[in-house]
Amino acid sequence: MVDKPSVCLSASASSINAPPLSIDPCATWEDPYWKDRFYRVYSNFQSRNNGFAIHPVTLRQAPTPHIGLGSGTQFACAASALLNSLQDGNQAPENRGSNLWTVDSGRGLRSHIGLHGFLHGGLIVDLGQSSELSHLDPERTRSHSFPIQWQVVLLHEPIYQGDSGASEQAIFDHCSAYENPNRERMLELIQQQILPAISDEDFPQATRAIGQYGELAGNVFSSAVGDAYRTPRIRHWIDRFRSMGLEGVGQSSWGPVVFVMVQDADEASWLVDKIRPEVKEDGWVCATRVAGPARIEVDL
Repeated sequence: MVDKPSVCLSASASSINAPPLSIDPCATWEDPYWKDRFYRVYSNFQSRNNGFAIHPVTLRQAPTPHIGLGSGTQFACAASALLNSLQDGNQAPENRGSNLWTVDSGRGLRSHIGLHGFLHGGLIVDLGQSSELSHLDPERTRSHSFPIQWQVVLLHEPIYQGDSGASEQAIFDHCSAYENPNRERMLELIQQQILPAISDEDFPQATRAIGQYGELAGNVFSSAVGDAYRTPRIRHWIDRFRSMGLEGVGQSSWGPVVFVMVQDADEASWLVDKIRPEVKEDGWVCATRVAGPARIEVDL
């Protein structure tokens, strides 16, 4: 989990149950995409709570959707956490019943990564589905510490927007029809190389293994998208970073954001300055840090 781009929602506790119920809680929002996503969560929440109403809600910050950073999950979890926190009062996050957040947000169903990351932060390890672990088994997902000094540089060029909805599901359906030939090797990389190297703060070993893991993960979808990386432009950046000696590179989900791991803030600043002139118009590049659990503050 990284600290940006981020989601920030707020509401006043004085607006709880504020009549009339017909008032739009997102009336001031200019972004129709995130407004629609909030309505979905709000509708589920109201169905469970006999029309419990709240307004107004302020959208202070939200990322570009569908760029492979889990923004939809983080937004839905934030919306659900906001609503449930205002209803329940100032309780600790672990006492707020995150299973209700799953119900309201509709997240944590196919993958636990986004929901688990929202709740706990850090490095999220998800062992995926197998005959022993169902997709509903929380034991398959856990958090792991991550060196605070290591940073991740993100690069996004809007010439390609990631898959979502029906197109994303079609790719999942196509690829899930075949057994992942790399599964055992991927699990081996996690257990024997990535996690031990991160625990030992062995940057070269950790980044080398993460780069290998990302390529194997991408190969699972190559039959549907033509390469381990989603577009030729993503492949260009992967090769560009590797030519600079950076091995901890990959694509977010299957793009379009490219990530590269660096050892500290100085290296992150150097890299951002070096590649920014090469980023296509309207693209962006930024340095991020590991993020902890989502901050949920209720002041009643």
